Amino acid sequence: MTGERRPEYGSPYRILVVEDDLAVSRFLEALLLDRGYQVLQARNGVDALVALTAPRLELPHAVILDLGLPLESGVSVLSFLRSVMGSGVPVVVLTGRQDPDEEAAVRGLGISAFLRKPASPEQVLHAVAAVLD
Repeated sequence: MTGERRPEYGSPYRILVVEDDLAVSRFLEALLLDRGYQVLQARNGVDALVALTAPRLELPHAVILDLGLPLESGVSVLSFLRSVMGSGVPVVVLTGRQDPDEEAAVRGLGISAFLRKPASPEQVLHAVAAVLD
């Protein structure tokens, strides 16, 4: 982990959860809050794009991104993130999609981890910890 990404004064890491399924979103929020992370929420691709254009001090330290989002797809969000911010924000994809071509495409855009739903709490926490390490 680089010094640039470490939160100041011991504040918890901010994780942006981009998930349109309310049950999954609530599960991830509870799981991450329980481990001391701050959780930002986006329920669609447009909300995710807004969150990713916040002032630098408010940007997430990592993103958990579903691919099947309304308004803007997860792939579009990831493409925007990489074109504007480069590889500075790690992304964990968490999706129910099974398309190997889509998986290859998002891996090509520089994701940090790829998880398929349903992922266990341990898988999610391990992936998040690994990208913040």
